[in-house]
Amino acid sequence: MRLFLSLAWLITISIAMLTPGDKFPEVDAFDFQDKFIHFICFSLLSFLWCGVGIKPHERGVLSKRLLINYLIFGVLAGIILEYLQQFIPFRTYDYIDMAVNEIGGIAGFFAYFKLSVVKNNLE
Repeated sequence: MRLFLSLAWLITISIAMLTPGDKFPEVDAFDFQDKFIHFICFSLLSFLWCGVGIKPHERGVLSKRLLINYLIFGVLAGIILEYLQQFIPFRTYDYIDMAVNEIGGIAGFFAYFKLSVVKNNLE
């Protein structure tokens, strides 16, 4: 189930980030809205993928699988998707967006790890 959710979210944000910018309505609800969306998208992506393939006894431990998942989906996905935006009409490659993607990935990793530790302590 977690793999399905992780793949679905990866596909969803990939489509959203690689869709031409003129296909989205102009919405300016608050300052830094774009950065907030990047942060949420990549923190959720990292959080979901950090748990893929993790065995119950590995929860709350910095396992090799956890670190690989984080590096691929918490770091590389944000860099690659942001880089690819420069080739999409009405999209731009923005270093600040890339940095926010990475900060979101780190937040998702720490949230997953902390919740895993808490869950292990409760069991």
